[in-house]
Amino acid sequence: MAESIARQSNPEDPESVLTEMAKAIPMRRLADPLEVGELAAFLASDESSYLTGTQNVIDGGSTLPETVSVGI
Repeated sequence: MAESIARQSNPEDPESVLTEMAKAIPMRRLADPLEVGELAAFLASDESSYLTGTQNVIDGGSTLPETVSVGI
Protein backbone atom coordinates (compact mmCIF):
# COMPACT_ATOMS: atom_id res chain seq x y z
CA MET A 1 0.00 0.00 0.00
CA ALA A 2 2.78 2.45 0.87
CA GLU A 3 4.48 1.77 -2.44
CA SER A 4 1.29 2.59 -4.32
CA ILE A 5 0.91 5.87 -2.44
CA ALA A 6 4.55 6.72 -3.12
CA ARG A 7 4.20 6.03 -6.86
CA GLN A 8 1.10 8.22 -7.05
CA SER A 9 2.70 11.02 -5.03
CA ASN A 10 5.98 11.10 -6.92
CA PRO A 11 6.11 8.81 -9.95
CA GLU A 12 9.66 9.92 -10.77
CA ASP A 13 11.07 9.19 -7.29
CA PRO A 14 8.72 7.05 -5.18
CA GLU A 15 11.64 5.95 -2.99
CA SER A 16 11.99 9.48 -1.62
CA VAL A 17 8.34 9.40 -0.54
CA LEU A 18 8.88 6.07 1.23
CA THR A 19 11.92 7.52 2.99
CA GLU A 20 9.91 10.49 4.24
CA MET A 21 7.06 8.23 5.35
CA ALA A 22 9.51 6.13 7.35
CA LYS A 23 10.98 9.22 9.03
CA ALA A 24 7.53 9.98 10.47
CA ILE A 25 7.41 6.61 12.27
CA PRO A 26 9.21 6.32 15.64
CA MET A 27 10.89 3.06 14.54
CA ARG A 28 12.09 4.93 11.42
CA ARG A 29 10.99 2.24 8.99
CA LEU A 30 7.88 0.94 7.28
CA ALA A 31 6.39 -2.35 8.40
CA ASP A 32 7.13 -5.51 6.54
CA PRO A 33 3.93 -7.35 5.53
CA LEU A 34 5.41 -10.47 7.12
CA GLU A 35 5.29 -8.72 10.51
CA VAL A 36 1.54 -8.27 10.19
CA GLY A 37 1.12 -11.84 8.98
CA GLU A 38 3.10 -13.22 11.90
CA LEU A 39 0.78 -11.51 14.37
CA ALA A 40 -2.26 -12.85 12.52
CA ALA A 41 -0.78 -16.35 12.54
CA PHE A 42 -0.02 -16.11 16.26
CA LEU A 43 -3.55 -14.94 17.08
CA ALA A 44 -5.00 -17.82 15.06
CA SER A 45 -2.74 -20.35 16.77
CA ASP A 46 -3.13 -22.37 19.96
CA GLU A 47 -0.32 -20.31 21.51
CA SER A 48 -2.69 -17.35 21.85
CA SER A 49 -5.41 -19.37 23.58
CA TYR A 50 -5.15 -17.40 26.84
CA LEU A 51 -5.46 -13.97 25.22
CA THR A 52 -8.80 -12.25 25.56
CA GLY A 53 -9.95 -8.81 24.46
CA THR A 54 -6.56 -7.50 23.36
CA GLN A 55 -5.84 -4.70 20.96
CA ASN A 56 -2.73 -5.22 18.89
CA VAL A 57 -1.47 -2.15 17.10
CA ILE A 58 1.16 -2.62 14.42
CA ASP A 59 2.27 0.93 13.67
CA GLY A 60 5.93 1.16 14.61
CA GLY A 61 5.11 3.17 17.73
CA SER A 62 3.15 5.92 15.99
CA THR A 63 0.26 5.82 18.46
CA LEU A 64 2.31 5.65 21.67
CA PRO A 65 1.50 8.58 23.97
CA GLU A 66 5.22 9.16 24.46
CA THR A 67 5.71 9.90 20.77
CA VAL A 68 3.19 12.74 20.93
CA SER A 69 4.58 14.30 24.12
CA VAL A 70 8.19 14.39 22.93
CA GLY A 71 7.28 15.40 19.41
CA ILE A 72 8.77 12.45 17.59
